[in-house]
Amino acid sequence: MSLSDLITTIQPGSKITIKGKPFTVKQHIVWMQHRAGYTYDKWVLVDAKDYDGYRFFIDSRENAVGFAEIFHHEFTEPMPMELIYNGRKYTQTCAEFCTAEKVEGDEVYKQGDGEIWWDYVSADDEKTGLSLGRSWETWEREDLATSTLNPKDIELLN
Repeated sequence: MSLSDLITTIQPGSKITIKGKPFTVKQHIVWMQHRAGYTYDKWVLVDAKDYDGYRFFIDSRENAVGFAEIFHHEFTEPMPMELIYNGRKYTQTCAEFCTAEKVEGDEVYKQGDGEIWWDYVSADDEKTGLSLGRSWETWEREDLATSTLNPKDIELLN
């Protein structure tokens, strides 16, 4: 299935597997990246234990697909160009301000929500990264451990 087909097909309530692990889609968000000047799609995923700390994203303009899980760590701002997390070195690749342009499904994010993100890639594995975020409105953190996916890693079950 193409990336554009995945974007139009995966909706709130959809059942999908990512690398064989089952999830239910809780919410779909279209985020506007203001510095880059274009949107990308993100879905909030729920696992079999009803934990909604997973994210799946497609940036069709960059032909990028990824999976992320929320983790908790107190990073100190301002964000450095390089950081060490769990013994692994990461280098900052970009910083971005995003707003939710379109929101569908159960409320995790609301239309108009703003977030600031700092993205990092692992020095020893370019498919592994960190995306460190903060809500513009509440200043609440949402830090994500990310990994690049192959579209073949995703299976739509319904």
